[in-house]
Amino acid sequence: MTELAKMINDIIAAIRAAGGTVPDGADVSVEISIRQRYRGEAPYIAGPSRQLRARQLASLEQMKLRDMAVATGLSVRTIKRIRNGR
Repeated sequence: MTELAKMINDIIAAIRAAGGTVPDGADVSVEISIRQRYRGEAPYIAGPSRQLRARQLASLEQMKLRDMAVATGLSVRTIKRIRNGR
């Protein structure tokens, strides 16, 4: 499985986990259309912005810092920095 196919499958899984519906077999048609439209391009996905991370942390506000770190994959120090707006 290529990196693009893995990325598409991850996106479809995330949509389904969020409650969306994606028909079976959609991954193949999506991969074909992306390859036709963006052939020769190397996909680049930027990391989440500070604002996006801050919203993610706000949704986990009831958790302890260590639990938030495990849930987000961030260090406790980074979580404190984002909460303080740095």
